[in-house]
Amino acid sequence: MTIYQSSTRTRVLTDSDAVALLAEVVAVPSVSGSERKLAERLRDIAVAHGAQSHLDEVGNVHVLVGHGTRTVMLLSHLDTVPGEVPFEHTETLVRGRGAVDAKGPLTAMLVAALNSRDLGIRIHWVGAVEEETLHSRGAEHVRVTVPVPDAVIVGEPSGASSVTVGYKGMVQLAVRCEVERTHTATPGPKSSETLVRALARLFDTYGTRGNDTFDGIGMVVRDGRFEPFVSSCSLLFRTPPGASAEDLLRDVRAVLGEQVEVSAVYEVPAVTVPRGSACVRALSRAIAANGLRPAHKLKTGTSDMNTLSRTWRVPMATYGPGDCHEDHTDSEHILVQEYLDGVRVLRAALAELDKTLPEAAS
Repeated sequence: MTIYQSSTRTRVLTDSDAVALLAEVVAVPSVSGSERKLAERLRDIAVAHGAQSHLDEVGNVHVLVGHGTRTVMLLSHLDTVPGEVPFEHTETLVRGRGAVDAKGPLTAMLVAALNSRDLGIRIHWVGAVEEETLHSRGAEHVRVTVPVPDAVIVGEPSGASSVTVGYKGMVQLAVRCEVERTHTATPGPKSSETLVRALARLFDTYGTRGNDTFDGIGMVVRDGRFEPFVSSCSLLFRTPPGASAEDLLRDVRAVLGEQVEVSAVYEVPAVTVPRGSACVRALSRAIAANGLRPAHKLKTGTSDMNTLSRTWRVPMATYGPGDCHEDHTDSEHILVQEYLDGVRVLRAALAELDKTLPEAAS
């Protein structure tokens, strides 16, 4: 691993610099698995502004700013879902794939970190790979290889005036149905028919309606292959706090029936953080200090906060500029003013954490 360090301390990034950086980041394609170019560019930008930076073994880019015994991690993701959104940069918005999810939060965090080197805390910014895949490879690597920081803010679009305090969990199951091979004209149910009928029963139990609320269990079918003799698919469940993956697996097996094999693939639990925790308080105060009205959100998807909270027991919250309803859409864009508000809130939140986080015990 090569660590890049500049000895030059450069000027504070202006609003104009921040917007130009956002436009550059959005313009670089970085679909999951192809984040290297963006990671290297952000490393070089950080070094040019006097920070220490490196890429780790899986391709995450790390930037270290400031000094002190307490560390605040700002982590967002580099990758986007596939699908082209024509790039556009005007005075009022930046449009492109990932503008909201999550290059707006990612870049706002980097600008806030680089402009906060005078604080008494160490800021560890991470651009993580493969969050948009099911297994969050980048954040998982950070969780098991990086010393646990004193506080974490995860970058996802919450809106400049809102803090996300909870995410549903996720359970992925593999489903397979195989029947005896015969001529396709031979009477009798084929695997595709058996599996489709079984899935219909499962939709009657769960379906997508569970995604409408934070306490429901929602289900979607992914990656299906329906053939006469061997059919399979992946089931993705969004689960509320307290839901047991083992209980869900048992119930799904009971509904699908003995002709369908079901196995667990991956699970990440739901996460909620106390509204009085250090990160939530710091962000809420920063939002109010910037003339906005703070709000708290619960989301029905998952984020890298789920992944990190598996084992990290430190104050956490999720925050970032951008309208989450634009996530993954064909019109994905972020408003420039929204983004700049996010930068200011993050800077103020870091200053608040500098004042409120206790010093590490000697």
